Amino acid sequence: MPDQSRSPRPTDKTTGKRATKTQAERSAATRELLLAAAINCLFEYGYGPTTTTLVANAAGVSRGAMLHQFPTKADLMIFVVEATFADEVVYYRELLGDIDDRHERLLAYPAAVWRIMGRPEGVAVLEILQGSRSDPALAHKLAPVQERIEAAAVTALTEEFQRPPSLPLMQLIIAVARGLAIGNLISEQDDDGRDALSLFQQLLRSWRSTAEARQEPAIRPEG
Repeated sequence: MPDQSRSPRPTDKTTGKRATKTQAERSAATRELLLAAAINCLFEYGYGPTTTTLVANAAGVSRGAMLHQFPTKADLMIFVVEATFADEVVYYRELLGDIDDRHERLLAYPAAVWRIMGRPEGVAVLEILQGSRSDPALAHKLAPVQERIEAAAVTALTEEFQRPPSLPLMQLIIAVARGLAIGNLISEQDDDGRDALSLFQQLLRSWRSTAEARQEPAIRPEG
């Protein structure tokens, strides 16, 4: 007699056939579990204590399945960086997409950077970047990935702003937002950086007004 204690396998309601996942689907599902667990471990414990064993246990994935997907810790960390960047591109567009004026979008950009970098995903990437300083294997694999991400970021900014701001200005915005996000993690004060961010936006607005006032009048064509 068949074992009645076993639950029936799921079926496709439209055909009555057993719904089975392909190898690619199972692999993708495993990688998503490991991604979420890795981000959480990096956010909670930092780069050093986040081992592949810790991540596998947190994800409920066997050691063998982990090694099949990511043979080394560096491979897993690179996956986190790439997946997080792809997610951030979409998130930036969601946060800034409703702002039509290019200048107002620039003023809103620091808050978007601060918000995104303060997420567990953003903190996880910061941990990985800092960890690469003392992990040669990670640094070696991370360098070309960072180059691709920076190139893709320039393309995304060009699409977002039509004519993107100068590189030094964007570096300043990112540095300020990143610093505030890190400060929010380690600070025991109630202030989460919003006041400082608001002040920075005011400074940007003042700088923009001053820059516009200093522009020379357009030269009219002769005749």
